[in-house]
Amino acid sequence: MNNDATVISDIINKGIFDTKKAQTAFKFSTIFSFWSQIAGKKFSSSSKPYKIKGGKMYVCCENSYVVQELIMYKKMLLAKIKPYSEPLGVDVEDIIFEYKNWQKVNSTPLSDDYPNFYSEKVLNETQIHKEDFSELFSNIDKSKYLNSEQKEKFKNNILKLQKAKKLREM
Repeated sequence: MNNDATVISDIINKGIFDTKKAQTAFKFSTIFSFWSQIAGKKFSSSSKPYKIKGGKMYVCCENSYVVQELIMYKKMLLAKIKPYSEPLGVDVEDIIFEYKNWQKVNSTPLSDDYPNFYSEKVLNETQIHKEDFSELFSNIDKSKYLNSEQKEKFKNNILKLQKAKKLREM
């Protein structure tokens, strides 16, 4: 299993954001953090992406029934991933669903814990260097799949994820 999704914020906050591995892991982690919006309420708690390799996103599911159902929605899910992956320069051409490692994958938290642990006030007071994300934000602004409101939400979520990580390290 690829653990990059859970350690990317550590890498960024230590000032080595310019490494290729850190940039790639950050992009994947960002896409994974939007999984609940991509998969929808029905599947967000019973499936979890954990790796992107060779244009394929790997998603672990709670059981074989969830796998079968998600396979039927694969085309729609690929279309829903595009607005999140394209601005990051990540090409997801296929989704592989499996259930054998559910316990292991599900026990690894995604880096989207800011809604449950930190108030908006605390996140707003936390300072990070927005210029570290200027190239990424430029790509988001160029996206033709997102409207203005979605672009701002995407950028704000990225900043909140990084602020939450910074707070955890304090």
